[in-house]
Amino acid sequence: MLEQPPVEVQQGIWIDARWIRRAGLGSRVKVAVRPGEIRISAAPDEVVRASQAEGWEVLRALGQDAPEGRLAEAAREHDRYLYGKGR
Repeated sequence: MLEQPPVEVQQGIWIDARWIRRAGLGSRVKVAVRPGEIRISAAPDEVVRASQAEGWEVLRALGQDAPEGRLAEAAREHDRYLYGKGR
């Protein structure tokens, strides 16, 4: 195990991606915070798939209760719809 010298926390701590790769954690991690300890571990594939599925559900739900727009072709008239250009 390669020990790093202690650092004084001022605004936060940056964990370099090289350290994460060196630890073999992969590209997705989970963080557990307990009194006196912060543990970073590899996120199991099930957790990644579950969080992605939840994210898609949130995105899909955004349009379900959306009020009806004022433009017939909002996608085609994107700039006018969002920014009021060309009114």
